[in-house]
Amino acid sequence: MKNIALKCLMALFIFTSLSQAVEKKKILFLAGNPSHSSGDHEFRAGCMILADKLNKSGLPIEAKVHFYGWPKDESIFDGVDACVVYADAGGRFGEKYEFLNNKVKKDGMGIMFMHYGVHPSKQVGEKYFKNWIGAYMDNHISVNPHWIADVKALSKEDISRGITPFTAYDEFYFNMDWPTKDECDSCRPVAVATPSPDRIVRYINMWNQHGEKCFGKEQALMWCRDAKPEEGGRGIGFVGGHYHRNWAIDEFRKLVLNAIIWTARMEVPKGGVPAGKVTEADLNKNLDKKKKLNYIKVPTSELYEQKPMARQQFDENGKRIRGGKQKPKKK
Repeated sequence: MKNIALKCLMALFIFTSLSQAVEKKKILFLAGNPSHSSGDHEFRAGCMILADKLNKSGLPIEAKVHFYGWPKDESIFDGVDACVVYADAGGRFGEKYEFLNNKVKKDGMGIMFMHYGVHPSKQVGEKYFKNWIGAYMDNHISVNPHWIADVKALSKEDISRGITPFTAYDEFYFNMDWPTKDECDSCRPVAVATPSPDRIVRYINMWNQHGEKCFGKEQALMWCRDAKPEEGGRGIGFVGGHYHRNWAIDEFRKLVLNAIIWTARMEVPKGGVPAGKVTEADLNKNLDKKKKLNYIKVPTSELYEQKPMARQQFDENGKRIRGGKQKPKKK
């Protein structure tokens, strides 16, 4: 009888171990409503590309995409290890930020915001984003030019595995609002690039003197809040993703895939997440329906040879001068 009982216990142990070994991490993408012109802010199509690559990576992952608005059935969050928000204005989730806060702080769900997703209201940024991902985009100090960035993943980070430096043209925001060390001692850059006037193709609505002062200084394009398990879920912010075509850049895509599984507290493989390939046909699947639908082409070297826009000027009060040259200061 003892031998039979021992064999049963061993069988149960082996079965339990195998079950745990193949238990999949659940990744949930929340893709925002259509916005901008065709090929820009393609949140749904971008999420579907990333989810497809995760599901085909050979890693124990189950990735799903919910698009256009907050889920009516909130049970979709049950057992989710990491939630990726790719949407306008931090998601515009209203009272649902508190729901997400409970998932992050109580259930340990990791959370990641991409592109316009890192730009919530000041109130939401201070109350939630600093506690989830560390830094966030702030209207008063952050900027949003379209520029050519030579991106480097920091080698000390697990997220950098398999990533070599790469170049991308995107609306890469920079100069985020960072928490103090007292507010977060585990917040740090993960991937960086250094802006310079000769790499800025377009200055747009949020350009300011704070951005001007960042020229020549390394800026975080991806950052993390490496929370301990008892503190809640890990967090990531990534500013890229304006142009849908950039998902065809292998290193750009792999960097984000690595960040997603790190956020879910998975071990990043030595060579990074197998990212496959993204073709033009792949880019043109699942695009938002708009009056004028553009055909999306993969990035070419010509994008990185664009001429810079004229450097912007500011008056003596630090206000940006639009459509004119800087006025001489009064003596």
